[in-house]
Amino acid sequence: MDNTPETVLATRLGPIRVRHPEGTFAPSEASRIALEAIGTHQELLHGNGIDWGSGSGCLAIATARVPAVREVTGLELSEVGVTAARANAVVNDVSENTRFMAADSFAPASDDDATALNSLLGNTDFLIANPPSSEGDGFDYYRRVLREAGEFLVDGAPVFITTSIQYGTKRVEGLAEECPGFSYDGILASTDWVPFDLDRPDLMHCLELYAREEERGGPKYEFGGIEGGVTGMTDARTALAEFQRSRRRPLTKWLTYLFVRRL
Repeated sequence: MDNTPETVLATRLGPIRVRHPEGTFAPSEASRIALEAIGTHQELLHGNGIDWGSGSGCLAIATARVPAVREVTGLELSEVGVTAARANAVVNDVSENTRFMAADSFAPASDDDATALNSLLGNTDFLIANPPSSEGDGFDYYRRVLREAGEFLVDGAPVFITTSIQYGTKRVEGLAEECPGFSYDGILASTDWVPFDLDRPDLMHCLELYAREEERGGPKYEFGGIEGGVTGMTDARTALAEFQRSRRRPLTKWLTYLFVRRL
C-alpha cells in the first residue's frame, strides 16, 4: 500500500489531489493563496505558461485547468519534485497539457528539455512563481525570476509572484525598478495574519537571516506582531528573540503580487 502523504486542496478550479513524498513540502499557506490568486484571476491566464519552482505541481495543475490555458511548463530544481509533479498531473487529469522538467531556474538539466523550453522563448503568455527565500536579504530568487523570465514573456504577460509580507511593500514594488521591463500592478490575493511556521527549518533559517541583516543595518522586516503576545508591527530581531524566549511565533501574511511584462 502506498503511504505517500496526500493533501486534497479545495480550489475555485475544483479539488486538487497532491501527493508530496519525502523530500518535498506539503502545500503551504503560500501555495493556498497562490491557488486563490489563480482561481480568482484566471481571466489573466491563457496560452502557454511557466510555473517557476513548481515543486509537487499544485500551481501548474490548477493553472492547466483554466479553459484558456494551452500548456503549463513546470521548472523544478529537485528531481524528486519533478517525479511527484508528473504523477500528480496524471492523478488530476492534466498530464496532456502540463510538462515538468528538472531545471535550475530557466536552465534545464537535459538537452531535450532545453530544446523544449527554448520553444517558449518570446512565446510565453504568463508565469507563476512561489519562490523560496534565498540567502542574504531573502529576495534574490524573486529578482532572478523576473530577470531571467524577460526573454520568454510576450508583451503584457502577467507574472504572479507569491511571497510573505515581512519583506515590505517597498521592497516588492522595487523589483520593477531592479528588473527593467516589468511593472508592478498590485496585490492579487492575501491571507489573513497567520503564524510564520518556525517548525519548518527553512523558515527558521529565514528569520535568522533577516535578524542578521537588520543587525548589519539593513532594511527592517515587517511581521504583524507575535501570536498571543506583542501587537503591532514587529521587526525580525524582536520576532526571533521572542520565539527563542517563549516559542511564540511572529505573524505574517502570504500574498500573491502581479507584475506585468512591458516591452
